[in-house]
Amino acid sequence: MAANPALVSGYNGELLPAPFQGEYIVCRRDAIEVSLDGVNARKGKWTATGALFLSNFRLIYIAKKEDDSGLRAFDLPLAYIRKEDFAQPIFGCNHLKGLVWPVGEGMGPGGSAPPHQFKLYFKEGGAGTFLPIYFNLLFRARPRESESMASASQPSAPPATFGEVNKMVATAFVDPNDPTKIYLSQPVDESQRLQTNPVYAANYGKDEKYEPM
Repeated sequence: MAANPALVSGYNGELLPAPFQGEYIVCRRDAIEVSLDGVNARKGKWTATGALFLSNFRLIYIAKKEDDSGLRAFDLPLAYIRKEDFAQPIFGCNHLKGLVWPVGEGMGPGGSAPPHQFKLYFKEGGAGTFLPIYFNLLFRARPRESESMASASQPSAPPATFGEVNKMVATAFVDPNDPTKIYLSQPVDESQRLQTNPVYAANYGKDEKYEPM
């Protein structure tokens, strides 16, 4: 997990995540409430309302406004998410939850810092369109224990390529009760794409110990 990732203005002036090289922004979901622990915010937990974006690399959350500490957005690398679940309580709001490791030197799986617990509450509408795409991309991005997907100096992209994501988007089930916006074309100009690949911990795809947490 990384705080305040790079953001850019899209074609309509809306604030969007700046995509990495090889990254495909798949969809957007508004009216999402977040709860994230272990961050530099009041009581060690961050809560906000905003928009959730999904790409073949990560989840990106952008709040409507930054908090007192300057936190406005964060991203969750799909390869670092574990204990993922979609909860549908009898009382309360449907939500995605899980654990995600921080990104950086000495972090990640097997690093010195514990994972963060996150919950993403769907405050409006269903999730029949969003969930299948999310779980498909999540499992594709997860490194296999038997092979190294990345080196310490230059991590490779998750296995879901542009072509695979295009096919996934074109054949996605559309739930009339799910207001998720699917991007048939990218919402940012190519000139706004970052010139770097996402940064993972040095042990990514090598000697990380995923269980137990």
